[in-house]
Amino acid sequence: MTNIDQHFEAYSAWRQELFKAVGDFRGWLQNQELADVQVDQRLDQVLSTLRDDKLYVAFVAEFSRGKSELINAIFFAAFGQRVLPSSAGRTTMCPTELMYDKGSVPCIRLLPIETRASGTGVAELRGFAEEWTTIPLDIESPDKVAQALQHIAEIKKVSKETAQTLGLHIAEEETQNGMHLAEDGMVEVPRWRHAIINFPHPLLDQGLVILDTPGLNALGTEPELTLSLLPSAHAVLFILAADTGVTKSDIQVWHDFIANPKHGANKGRIAVLNKIDGLWDELKTPDAVAAEIERQVKETARHLNIDPRNVYPVSAQKALLGKIKGDKKVLERSRIHELEDALGQEMIPHKRDIVRDNI
Repeated sequence: MTNIDQHFEAYSAWRQELFKAVGDFRGWLQNQELADVQVDQRLDQVLSTLRDDKLYVAFVAEFSRGKSELINAIFFAAFGQRVLPSSAGRTTMCPTELMYDKGSVPCIRLLPIETRASGTGVAELRGFAEEWTTIPLDIESPDKVAQALQHIAEIKKVSKETAQTLGLHIAEEETQNGMHLAEDGMVEVPRWRHAIINFPHPLLDQGLVILDTPGLNALGTEPELTLSLLPSAHAVLFILAADTGVTKSDIQVWHDFIANPKHGANKGRIAVLNKIDGLWDELKTPDAVAAEIERQVKETARHLNIDPRNVYPVSAQKALLGKIKGDKKVLERSRIHELEDALGQEMIPHKRDIVRDNI
């Protein structure tokens, strides 16, 4: 078990004990003839809330920060290979939710980008199966699962007018955020607006939902992400890359969408400095490498205006490799365990407080 597994299992045990306690209390009220319809309905709601309890973790980053690789390293290393597509350049093109509903077959549901033209929100469209493209997942074959999940990286070319009709911002310059015109005058846009992956996984089965958000473009064009999904997440991991440093768009995403007090409490907001393996230098002493990583951490904290203790340096790629190969030395050097422990310590108590307050 990883650190996050242990934290989550402890929370699940607490939730199950609470469920039993509420059920026992309900039974006692009935036996003592103290219950009425209103009380019974309220306790039904409490039990239903505990039964269907979800714990949301959002991963936010600009492109090429190693976000999908980090999700693979933390949650899917046991499958022996990458589950989410991860390679150089843009991989996750649309907001993606990973969850597990036992009542549905393992699959990936994809909402076409054209649905943006209707002005209907993603939340409302969830109930209209005909609007989604569904692709089954063969969970017995990791290769086929990985192949199916490549769909979330798909793009298509449309005219500038069509892109504007879909409400997508066209960037005038390469340095600006938004969709960019190709040489042929067409615009490359994501093929899909939203993806929901129903995947059997022990943590997902216990109510964990992972939200993978592809950068400023998605945050700027899908209001539901910034007004609902991100503020309600129990933990938000903001991933930066040690090789690129903190860019202007990184700072904008952090201040506008993650650390913005308008979007709720800042509990569970964690900054992750990924790709520290790019700083590993065999010609330097371990102390010199550690000092360079520490310097990058302090620089990142300064740009984000946060305590350096809230910046976690990791190598997602080496963490995934270390877990798959069983290489404890590489795993320790990746520093993934420190992040997993922090994630559990930030997320679980915050979620427990919310459940306790609601009940």
